[in-house]
Amino acid sequence: MDTKKIKTPTFGAAISILVVIVAILMASLLWLNIDIRIALMFAIIVASVYAMYLGFKWDDVEKMMKDGVYSMLIATFILMLIGCVIATWIASGTIPYIIYIGLKIINPKFFLICACLACSFMSIACGSSWSSAGTVGIAFMGIGAGLGINPALTAGAVISGCYFGDKMSPFSDTTNLASAMSGTSLFSHMGSMLWTTVPSYIIAIIMYGVLGFTTVSKGTVDESTVNLYLDNLDKHFNLSIVCLLPIVVLLVVVIKKAPAIPGLIVSAFLGAIMAMIMQGTSFVDIFNIMYNGFTIDSGVADIDRLLNRGGLSSMLWTVALYFFACILGNILDVTGVLRTVLQKFVSITKKANTLITATLASSFIMQALTGSLESSMLINSKLFAPAYDDLDIDRKVLSRSLEDTGTMCAALIPWNSNGMYMASTLGVATLSYIPYCFLGWLTPVVALILAWTGIGVFYKNGKKPEKAEKAN
Repeated sequence: MDTKKIKTPTFGAAISILVVIVAILMASLLWLNIDIRIALMFAIIVASVYAMYLGFKWDDVEKMMKDGVYSMLIATFILMLIGCVIATWIASGTIPYIIYIGLKIINPKFFLICACLACSFMSIACGSSWSSAGTVGIAFMGIGAGLGINPALTAGAVISGCYFGDKMSPFSDTTNLASAMSGTSLFSHMGSMLWTTVPSYIIAIIMYGVLGFTTVSKGTVDESTVNLYLDNLDKHFNLSIVCLLPIVVLLVVVIKKAPAIPGLIVSAFLGAIMAMIMQGTSFVDIFNIMYNGFTIDSGVADIDRLLNRGGLSSMLWTVALYFFACILGNILDVTGVLRTVLQKFVSITKKANTLITATLASSFIMQALTGSLESSMLINSKLFAPAYDDLDIDRKVLSRSLEDTGTMCAALIPWNSNGMYMASTLGVATLSYIPYCFLGWLTPVVALILAWTGIGVFYKNGKKPEKAEKAN
C-alpha cells in the first residue's frame, strides 16, 4: 500500500459516505423490504468505490475485506456451536422440560419478571447473552406461547435479562474487552457500571411487573392451550428432572472458568448423549439434528413452530450477515472514514458531560455502522481515552460508557449481528421487540442523566480537578 498516494477523507465527505450507507440500510429495512444482506452488499460497494477514490488499489480493498472476515472467525464458530446446542438441548428434552415445568408453576402475572430474572442469572453465569437466549430464552418463549402472552413482550424481557447478565458478568468477553481497551481493571469497570445498569434494571423489572398485572392478566391465558402444550410435550418427550443435567454441567463448566468454545462443545455433545439415552434418538439422527436442527410433527402447529429450530445450518444466514457487516466496518475503519468523524466528536468535547454524551453516541453509531460491538469498543476506546485523561476523568467512566450504548443497545439494531441473532433465535422481529426491551433503551437514558448531573462521574484520585470545575 503506497500511503503517499492515499488521500485522507474530509469530514464532509466522511459524513456523506456514512449518511448514504445508513440510508441504504434503513431504506431496505423499513420501506423496500429488501434482505438486509443485499443492502449490506451495496453498502460495501459504496465503501469500496470511495476507498479507490481515496487512492487505495483494489488489492488493498480485498485485504480490507479479508481482514474484516478474519476478525470475526471465532465469533462465527461460537455462533454455529450455539446452533448445535439449541438443537441438542431440544432433542434431549432439556428445553421442553423447562417449558413443561414453567407452564405448571409460573403465574402469568409474574411471567415477564421471571423471564427477565432467569435469563439474567443464566447470562451472568455463562457470560454470554447469545448462549442464554438460545437455551433459557427459547424455553421462556415456549412458556409464554403456552400462556398466550405476546411473543414481543416475552422477547423483550428475555433480551433485557440476557444483556444485563452479559454486561455484569466477569466471564463476558465484552465486559473484559471494554475494561482492557479502556485501561481499567475488570472489577473497577464492573463497579462503575452498577451506577447506570442497576437503576435501569430495577425500573425495567417494575415495568415488566406492571405489564404482567395489567396486560398479561386480562384474560389472555387459555387453560385449554396450556393443557394442550402440556399433553403434547408429555406425549413426545420422556420428561424428568434428569433432562436438566446439561444445564447443571454447563454451570459447572462456567464455574471452572472454561473458555466459551470448549464449554459449548461439552454442552452440545452432552445434549446429544442425553437425546440418545432419554429420548431414544439414534446415533446417526442426532448428528443430522446438530446440523439441520430439531424437527417434530406433533400435530399442533404452535408447538411445531416453537420446537422446530436450531442446528448449525440455521446459523449460516446470520454468519453471512456477520461477514458482510465486518467487511463493511473494516473498510470504513481502514479508509479513515470512521476515525475522521470520531475525531471531530472528540475535538468538541471540552466538558465531562459532553464527552460522556459523545462517547455514548459514538459507541451506538459505530456498532450500527460496523455491525461489530468489538470493533466499536476498540476504535472508540483509542480515540476517546486521551480526552478523558485531559479532563482527569477516571477511565472506568469511559469503559462504562462504551457498554451503556454498546452492549446494551446491540440487540436493538436490526442489521447488527446481535439484533439479527436475537430475532432469528427467538422468532420475533427486531422492530417488534424493541419497545419491550426496556433495559436496552433505559440504560443510555440513565447514563445521560448521570453525565449531565455529574452523579457517578469519577475523577482520578477521587477529586474533581479545578480545570474541570471551571469548564463546567
